[in-house]
Amino acid sequence: MIDLELDKDSRAAVITFANSPSGLFTGAMAKELEDQVDSLAQNDTVNTLILTGTGSTFIRHFDLDELAASADALAEAPSPPDATWQDSVFHRITRKLESLPQVVIAAINGTCMGVGYELALACDIRIASAGDYDLGLPEMHIGMFPGGGGTVRLARLVNPAKALELIATATTVCPDRAEQLGLVNRVEEDALAAARGLAARLACLSRNALAAAKRITLNARDLDIESALTFEQREVNGHLGSDEVRTRLRTMIENGIDIRTPPPSAIDTRNSKEG
Repeated sequence: MIDLELDKDSRAAVITFANSPSGLFTGAMAKELEDQVDSLAQNDTVNTLILTGTGSTFIRHFDLDELAASADALAEAPSPPDATWQDSVFHRITRKLESLPQVVIAAINGTCMGVGYELALACDIRIASAGDYDLGLPEMHIGMFPGGGGTVRLARLVNPAKALELIATATTVCPDRAEQLGLVNRVEEDALAAARGLAARLACLSRNALAAAKRITLNARDLDIESALTFEQREVNGHLGSDEVRTRLRTMIENGIDIRTPPPSAIDTRNSKEG
């Protein structure tokens, strides 16, 4: 089951994986999540999407009973050789998360392994709660490799050598070690509270500018430098002359406002100099 909360003050949507006590992810949850993401893609009042879990679990891993049934079905009726990522509901979900105009934050509140961490990898920012729990991709222990984008996204997040080491050894790590390795952005006492605080900071900012910044940074990792700069320049050309930007610039100039000052209604919950 997946719960959706809309916070108008912080312009944030919070999706909670209400799958206690097992903490497992299922095919039914995948379909429900895809529907929620599709709906949010059309919601122009939301700047931030937060994904989180319940209790001490974000997502433990995929339901092994369902996975075994899928393995049996695949053995009986193999997939065609021309299959693509679009044939997988999970790949569709993660690509849709990456394509959303909203900034997507994984508020990792506890155990986050397998498909749970693959989902977190598709988020723009990963914040983990402090605690004694595991994050990572242990699929090798079932004779399989991560099949929900973990191999690809982890290699891009860290580097291929480190990603292969972690995947091949089925390594899971504690939150502090995950931060050291770059698997999460940072560790906070309460990941959801920190994610809500970040969403509050983003609430007053331009949705169009946030969406463009997300597109540019995600494209930057896949393009050569000149193609990436061209992509950025085209985004600049499409945004700088907008009424939104011109009005804000005039307001700042006429009132002597420092560029470090956020627009009115900003909620400053964290030092704005921090990354």
